[in-house]
Amino acid sequence: MNKFPIIDYISPEYFCNRNIETEKLISAFKNGRNLTLTSIRRLGKTGLIKHLFYKLSKDRNIKNIRLLYVDLLMTSDLSDFVEHFSNKILEDEQKNANWLKKLSKLISGINAQITIDDKTGTPSFSVSYKTKQETEKSLDAIFKYLAVQEEEYLIAFDEFQQIVNYPEKNIEAILRTYIQHQHKDKFIFSGSVKHILLSMFNDYGRPFYQSSEMLNLERLDVNEYSEFIYKKFVELKKSISKDLVKYYVKKLDVHTFYVQYFFNKLSDVEESNITEDVAEKLFKDILLEKEYVFINYRNILTKLQFNLLKAIAKEEGVSSPNSGEFIRKYNFNQASSVNKTLKSLLQKEMIYFENGEYKVYDVFLSKWLYQF
Repeated sequence: MNKFPIIDYISPEYFCNRNIETEKLISAFKNGRNLTLTSIRRLGKTGLIKHLFYKLSKDRNIKNIRLLYVDLLMTSDLSDFVEHFSNKILEDEQKNANWLKKLSKLISGINAQITIDDKTGTPSFSVSYKTKQETEKSLDAIFKYLAVQEEEYLIAFDEFQQIVNYPEKNIEAILRTYIQHQHKDKFIFSGSVKHILLSMFNDYGRPFYQSSEMLNLERLDVNEYSEFIYKKFVELKKSISKDLVKYYVKKLDVHTFYVQYFFNKLSDVEESNITEDVAEKLFKDILLEKEYVFINYRNILTKLQFNLLKAIAKEEGVSSPNSGEFIRKYNFNQASSVNKTLKSLLQKEMIYFENGEYKVYDVFLSKWLYQF
């Protein structure tokens, strides 16, 4: 297996640090606190949650625990939520004997049919609701099912901010009502749109106000991450300097996914001695292989959006996009048009705002744009 996985969490052997964050998550669970985990996209939230699940599953002092990871990114309404949530319960219950008999009440409660995948033989729930009342009745059935189980559940709702886009009214209040009455079960709410999650859990008057402990995931320490990567190359019996590793970790803005992707490919090159030339050739090859996607952004974005994106990339982060200096340097007309375009790029998640700076989300795109 490649030493730098980019698809999913494997085991602690492939997971760098996050000891403090892991301990905070474990402490919250053991002491009955729900927790909200935020960070920019692709910084390692999902990996951290699954690392937590691994740790809890191996803890001999913790018994009768069920761990559910529910990704809400692709859900668009409450019906999707119910179907996705119930399928995760189904997936988890299949690990036990007599799972179908145990789930019979849930199946009838959510008015679902079980369908079997022809190729894999994997069962899944299929639901269809005509009214909001039917959907809410099914949601009620799910939480009642969880409540009567002997085991304690830890449920991680990833990309939880997605619920604010559901067309149903009062969705936050509906979910908050059920969650606050799940006395034995604990929840993690995670997401990559930080300002929405902060508003959901910190604005007075919103249903989830102060119902959860907050934890923001920062970038890994450059030195620790570089040392972790260097040791993996030693295990592979490949020669690379610590300085070269650190250079590319920093060049990729210590952004976990992009660092992992680069070193995943670098560890696979034929050369056993990784020189600066070898590493830089690979870096350029990565930009070249992604170029057809990046060029297409010219067609997707307006001219002003693309030019502003390019300007932010060239600056490697912009703290004052409304300043006269920035506007003159990149030949923008006026601050108002820059502001409007900035909001549009934020909504499209082409850029993000962190520590007082606007940056391009895709690090490889940023480096590609920097060249022009």
